[in-house]
Amino acid sequence: MNSKTFCIAPWASTRINPDGGLVPCCKISQDFPTKNIGNIEDFTKDWWNNEPMQQLRSDLAQGIKTKYCNNCWIDEETGKSSLRQEYNKRLAKHTNLRKIAKSSNYIVEDLPLAVDLNFSNICNYKCLMCGPDRSSKIQTERKQNQVKFKSLDFLLPLVNYDFDWPNKDKFQTFFKNVMPNLREIELKGGEPLLIKDVMPTIKSVENKKQCAVAIITNGSVEFNDDFVDQLKQFQQIWLCVSVDGILEHGEYVRYGSHWPTVHNTIVKLSKLDNCYFQLSTVLQFYSSLTFPRIVDYAIANDLNINLLFCDTPDFLSIHSMLPGHHAKFLQFINEKIQQHPHIQWLKSVQGYLRIYKFDPVLHEQCRQYTNTMDDIRNNRLDTVQELFQDA
Repeated sequence: MNSKTFCIAPWASTRINPDGGLVPCCKISQDFPTKNIGNIEDFTKDWWNNEPMQQLRSDLAQGIKTKYCNNCWIDEETGKSSLRQEYNKRLAKHTNLRKIAKSSNYIVEDLPLAVDLNFSNICNYKCLMCGPDRSSKIQTERKQNQVKFKSLDFLLPLVNYDFDWPNKDKFQTFFKNVMPNLREIELKGGEPLLIKDVMPTIKSVENKKQCAVAIITNGSVEFNDDFVDQLKQFQQIWLCVSVDGILEHGEYVRYGSHWPTVHNTIVKLSKLDNCYFQLSTVLQFYSSLTFPRIVDYAIANDLNINLLFCDTPDFLSIHSMLPGHHAKFLQFINEKIQQHPHIQWLKSVQGYLRIYKFDPVLHEQCRQYTNTMDDIRNNRLDTVQELFQDA
């Protein structure tokens, strides 16, 4: 096996997207061939060991940097620990690597050890970098304002998913089969605490003492005592609160949020026993304005940040930043690294900003999108408008 490309995920992990689509992990590119959990007869034959999965395993084992894994290759290029590297650390100890190395084919007999379940798009936020596939609120907003959105032909389309797959026999059979050897379960959305399937799923996990549970929340919904008690039964808890701005910045980018509520959730969750807690932040166009406050907040509260790099929609990527704002942002990060040389996530931001390449087409799309959203939501910030004027 080639250690520079090998990833345990295709041997040990399965993610189910909100539409029921099966993929190996959350970082795989959107053009990877998928199957729907509701449409397959045999998980092992129709998905787990089908031709695309076998080819993916072959490429990663033999040193081929497949295009489907570009998100991890970019993370590693910038100095950030990629999901590939994290999975290898966490899951390899539960698998027989010697057997994998000696195998003459790429058929896997064992079922996944880790599942990433995205039950629905139900959400109470309308984040600017999100889409209808992840937020029911955005789906509704887009339907109600179709005339105003008509000119934005670069947006992700509306969705027509069957979100009832968690209650159907094929998923129930799959989950029952993987549960005995489960080592990690991630629960996402939408907003997972608003999704009715999350609590029953947590309760149903039989080997909690051998399994870690991970939840990414927007911080708007209280973790009640019953929910926390269920989490405490797991071997380890991983919790993430998504933060893309502090105070009015956060309430603008993550529209529908209320910063005092989010802050209170952060304080409560960060104090839980046996819990690895961090903030989750999307590095995007608006970050040159919003991220400096996030940095100061995280440092003041001794919090780690898990960075996500916005590539979809591409017009909200850092490549739509005007050069002057990018330069000021990079200067800020460089100064913070000098003050806090031990903070790795700052160095990862620096790495991302160094692969910046201004794209005027994306910038214009970003401007059109931002102005349209401001008009629909009546939610204009002058400091955001300044991002469209070079510094």
